[in-house]
Amino acid sequence: MNFHFFSDFESISTLGFELIKEEIKKKPNLLFCVASGGSPSGAYAKLIAYKQQHTEFGAQLRVIKLDEWGGLEPGSPFTSELDVQQKFVQPMGITADCYWTIDPTTTDPEGACLRMERVLEQEGPLDICILGIGVNGHIALNEPREEHQLPYHVCELAESTLANGMLKTLKQPPSFGMTIGLRGIMQSKLILLFIAGSGKKEAFERLKEPKVSGQFPASFLWLHPNVQVLIDQRAI
Repeated sequence: MNFHFFSDFESISTLGFELIKEEIKKKPNLLFCVASGGSPSGAYAKLIAYKQQHTEFGAQLRVIKLDEWGGLEPGSPFTSELDVQQKFVQPMGITADCYWTIDPTTTDPEGACLRMERVLEQEGPLDICILGIGVNGHIALNEPREEHQLPYHVCELAESTLANGMLKTLKQPPSFGMTIGLRGIMQSKLILLFIAGSGKKEAFERLKEPKVSGQFPASFLWLHPNVQVLIDQRAI
């Protein structure tokens, strides 16, 4: 695991952009796992700005979504889908045949996860996986527990997740999650873990220890050969 420390969000966004850009240049049709949230948003913005100057950039990119909240009220603006559409998929011009996603309003979450796992088996493995870290050490929505499901799966959300950030302000918070499993993450050729925002100090302190525990899912990244951790020092 390679740690990169910066004094501001702009700097982690720049390094994230450069790492992604170089991989896309080497393999224009790579499979990119897009994550929602604020931590990778600066890198996405820089990729979009670069594409505006180099219109062919990203034209062959294949994109699959990391995870999604389930059980939100109809029309909720908090879905991962809306976030990644606005911040990455639409401005990068990703076409429907090159984008695989989980519908946040699905009435068959298990079936939706099974379809995503089949896509990953057919199109994968991932070339780049974008991750953030939860206050409890979750990556994607793989929450702390003794045993972990390896494929895309429906998951129970931890109380610490539901009590954090914007989730606790929602009139109807999510009642479950749908997420890529640890197998898909660990098979990715490159993992970029962005650490930014508030409340990440305790999780980062634990991440620094080269120990693996199911109760701290981010620790499994120690077993991967190519993890780049991009850290805004104000978050830790």
